[in-house]
Amino acid sequence: MKIIVGLGNKGKEYDSTRHNAGFIFVDSMAKEMEKDASENVIQYHTEKKFEADVAEAKIDGEKIIFVKPNTYMNASGKAVSSIIKFYKSKAEDLIVAMDDIDLPLGTVRIRNDGSSGGHKGLQNIIDSIKYDTFIRIRIGIDNFSKQETKFETAEYVLDNFSKRELPVLKKTIYSAIDYIVPHLKNKTEIPSHSFEVVAKEQKVEK
Repeated sequence: MKIIVGLGNKGKEYDSTRHNAGFIFVDSMAKEMEKDASENVIQYHTEKKFEADVAEAKIDGEKIIFVKPNTYMNASGKAVSSIIKFYKSKAEDLIVAMDDIDLPLGTVRIRNDGSSGGHKGLQNIIDSIKYDTFIRIRIGIDNFSKQETKFETAEYVLDNFSKRELPVLKKTIYSAIDYIVPHLKNKTEIPSHSFEVVAKEQKVEK
């Protein structure tokens, strides 16, 4: 069993915001894995007991659960801890995808343990489930110019990806998916890895 959680804020006004890169990831992964699912269609439904939108699939005999918490980002741990308790799952069953303002747009970093790095949604999960040894997928969203300051961060992450940024984001996400899916199918450990779809010195126009 694997529980794949995307972090974000529920609501149409947040759908294309940078802070919702985790939601975009988990939706993209569910769509990519549909062709291998027993019933071929992976559909979300709201589970009030989890405070989350949940989709289940069986792929090569293994249950995969896709999760988008209905709580705001900073309370994501409520949904994740409820699901883990319900399914009596283990640390190695959990995969969490999120945005990372400290990574450039066009990069993704996969790690299997460590701190939250200041990400409040991830920290809330760690605090709620009492362990940090699970796969986390950090999706870079930083496309600040050198003139912009960190005082604009809160506004920046809640702004929409631009038309120029979205193709870079999607390419980055699918690079990560292409890396992860074979490990899920083969039931092998997912090693730490980093991708750089866009070189750091390249600036994606907003």
